[in-house]
Order: sequence, then structure tokens, then C-alpha cells
Amino acid sequence: MKMRLLWYCDPRCPFQPDGYWPGSGPAPYGTREVGLWTFIGVVCMLFALFGAAYLMRIGYEDWRLLPPVPWQLWLSTALLGAADAALLFGARAAQRRCPRRARRLGVLGWGLSATFVASQSWAWAAMAAQRVDITAGPAAGFFYMLTGLHAVHVMGGMVAAAWVLARARQGDDVRLGQALSLCARYWHALLVLWCAVFGLLFGMTPELVRDVCAAVGITVR
Repeated sequence: MKMRLLWYCDPRCPFQPDGYWPGSGPAPYGTREVGLWTFIGVVCMLFALFGAAYLMRIGYEDWRLLPPVPWQLWLSTALLGAADAALLFGARAAQRRCPRRARRLGVLGWGLSATFVASQSWAWAAMAAQRVDITAGPAAGFFYMLTGLHAVHVMGGMVAAAWVLARARQGDDVRLGQALSLCARYWHALLVLWCAVFGLLFGMTPELVRDVCAAVGITVR
């Protein structure tokens, strides 16, 4: 009973490392870090569920493999990796008291991310030119859904990064470094997710899934 009364009386959030409570001003770095990791965990779980659905659906007879990887997707992978690196080096530049270089690298990371989204659109057009549109079959449907969902998360990160760069103040290097560090971590997660989606869409075959399931004792169709 005493613990419950203390919980109601204490305005601080006990789950936040800084005792931050929403509405009490800008969130400290530790609180923003916890929020980011929580969001990344939710996003990873979402993609994991879609991946599990993909693996369960791949065993059906109407499954048709996607055509070879369009080169635009290799370009997208390189662009996303470069954006991730630019934001990481931008955060390190801010921590070393080089705000001008940090902002330039942040803008470069943002621009590379925008180019990644454009390259994805180009890849969708290339797939459609091969008559692989969203109605071409379950594999095509998964392709557009997973790549589109990933692009939406990249654009959401771009909005956050643009807000960080627009509000960066002269002389506030610590805060800029913290914000860019959080952006870099989000881009790390986006890059890992993209590699997982890429491998799932173009590396998994019905035969491979059956062999893996048979090896672990799971019966599939």
C-alpha cells in the first residue's frame, strides 16, 4: 500500500533513467534514448511478424519467385549504407566540437536518404516494367509491402533528422551530437532491417525453407 501511494504521489516516471515526466520540458538524452530503442524494438517486431508470414506463405503451390534483383536495389543498399555512415560521422564530429562539419554530414546523410527513397521508387518502376506489379502474385505483394513499409520508416526518420538539423543552434554542440547520435542509431536499425528484407525477398526459396524446416523437425506443406 505504501509503495502504491508513493507511485501516485511521485510525479517522475520511474521507468525513465532521468526521472523525466512527459510535459515537463525537453526530454533528457537518456529518456530520448529509451524512447528510440523502444520504437526500434516495435518496428523490428513488426518486420519480424511480416517475415514469419512470408516464410509460412512461401510453401504454397501458387508461389512464384521474384525475377532477378534489379540493379536499382543494389544502388539503394549502397545509398542507405552511405547515409548511415554520414550520420555516424556527423555525430562524432559534433562530439569533437566540429559543429559545421557535423551539420554538413547530417545534411549529407539526409540527402542520401532522400536519394534512397527515389532509388526505391525507381526499383518499383523497374519491377513493374517486368510485369511484376502488386497483383502479380503473393511474392510480388510481399515485395511491395515490405519495401514500401521500410521506405515509410526511412521517410519518418528523415522528418526527425530534418527537425534536428533545423533546430541545431550555434554553440550547442553537445545537444547536436546527442541528436545526431540518436539519428545514427535509428539508421543503423534501418540498414539492418533493409539487409534482412533484401535477403528474405531474394535469398529465400521454397526449397530452402523446406530444408531448414525439415532440419529442425517442422512439417511444412
